[in-house]
Amino acid sequence: MAQETGTLFGVRDCVTALPEQLLSPPYELRTEMNWIDFSGTANPLGTPPSFLQAMKNALEAGELNYTPDREAHALRSVLARRFGLPVNSFLVGSTVCDMIRAVAQTYQPCTVGVTVPGPAEYALAAGNAGHRVVDIASPGGFVLPDPATAERNGIFFDAAVLANPSYPTSRLLPEPTLLAYLQACTWVVVDERSIELTLGGQSMIPLVHEYRNLVVVRSLCEPFAMPGIPISYCVAHPDTIAQITRFYDSSGVPMFAEVLGELTLAEKEHLERTRDFLDTEIPWMQCMLNLIPGISIFPAEANYVMCTFDHSPDMTLGVSSTEELASRLQLAGFLIRKLEGTPGLDDGRYFCVAVRTREDNEKLITALREIIVGR
Repeated sequence: MAQETGTLFGVRDCVTALPEQLLSPPYELRTEMNWIDFSGTANPLGTPPSFLQAMKNALEAGELNYTPDREAHALRSVLARRFGLPVNSFLVGSTVCDMIRAVAQTYQPCTVGVTVPGPAEYALAAGNAGHRVVDIASPGGFVLPDPATAERNGIFFDAAVLANPSYPTSRLLPEPTLLAYLQACTWVVVDERSIELTLGGQSMIPLVHEYRNLVVVRSLCEPFAMPGIPISYCVAHPDTIAQITRFYDSSGVPMFAEVLGELTLAEKEHLERTRDFLDTEIPWMQCMLNLIPGISIFPAEANYVMCTFDHSPDMTLGVSSTEELASRLQLAGFLIRKLEGTPGLDDGRYFCVAVRTREDNEKLITALREIIVGR
């Protein structure tokens, strides 16, 4: 096949580049490693034992021999009872970005604003569906501007992909801000994968009945700590779901969506315990991180904290950059998320750490102090 300067003819431009991904060790090595992973955003209390037992039972019963229910009837029925909405208000799929892409490909090409800083997958989902993508950046800090403020700063869009809470900035989406977007945009997607892991965060799902241009995307991965089994779903007005379904290939619906459906209701207490734990642990983690020389934090409302590391000339510290800090932590048995390459963050100072159990959090704080200040 003909090539020119190393590029294949006919290949279109990519709307954005994915940031560097953490290395995932092979399965046979993972059980031998003792790293403590602060790079993810899953529930710090782990996966409910009932989920593990249900999956074990399903595997032993030979469920892998059967094709998954592509319409996820069992899970949609449970979600309908949980949220008090019709069954046809839900569409089940695999990853959150798979769901965002399903929404984006439903609508005519337009200009889609994506919140930044944010996952590069937002722009990929919209751009790969044929939309033009623009960044919705705040002129002052990392607070999402309303559409009118965005326009005054030269940012124009017809639709938007937002988050509640945002990643990596860990900020909740105010309802008045969302309402302004719903009034200004043809369609709006809100990523709520971590809403159960916040400081009193309120879901925007109650608005879907009134606003047919709103699609809320949720996931079972973060609240039930199982990122290896992606199960996500869209929530919207039934008419909106009907339109999305016309363009969506549901072959990605996993078998465990059916197996775990009923348990998502039964494990309400697990989520309540998580909320109670995070109500004290998120503030504690922010305080302890902020006390370490060189580290500055951004206010967090979810179970992860965005930070910067700055080596001031008037300070004598054990490391000189976020890159070096992350490498030293990895050697000590800790993984953090470097944010270099994340859309909206223009340098390598930023990193993000999850809020885990108190025991794990104390170990990380101790390691950071030893690496940065030597004590």
